Amino acid sequence: MIGPPLEAVAAGIATADFGADNAVLMGVSAARLLGAIPRALAVAIVAVPKQRAARQLTDRDALVRFVARDTDRLDAELLRTELGRTLVTTPEQTVLDLAHRPGLGDAETEVPAAIRTLYRRCDPNRLADLAAQQRLRAALRRAAAIAGQPCP
Repeated sequence: MIGPPLEAVAAGIATADFGADNAVLMGVSAARLLGAIPRALAVAIVAVPKQRAARQLTDRDALVRFVARDTDRLDAELLRTELGRTLVTTPEQTVLDLAHRPGLGDAETEVPAAIRTLYRRCDPNRLADLAAQQRLRAALRRAAAIAGQPCP
């Protein structure tokens, strides 16, 4: 592999553009850092406050996609990457995001297994609260069905 992992690079780019508190790795990128997707991906997803064009990396065949989200409303935690600490969505937020937009990140085949893996680590009350706050109840029902669990 050339250079640091894609997720660390994506977090670094978004942090440089929007600041450390306004860049949150989400979706398949969060699932990867949380250990739910074992293989390296060619697309990284970062939540940022304003939409911006995707960035093709020049050192490898990889793309960083930026998704406009209210980063203050995302449930995120600090995790360490090879380039420093960065905000990453929690398992609960990641499950909801993956179920809501499974095609975001061009890794649809990886999403069901990632949801099953992360769902087991989720606090059911926190999942239900986040789904209600973010109007993602349908995503919660999809995630519960994929995980073979009752919907909280």
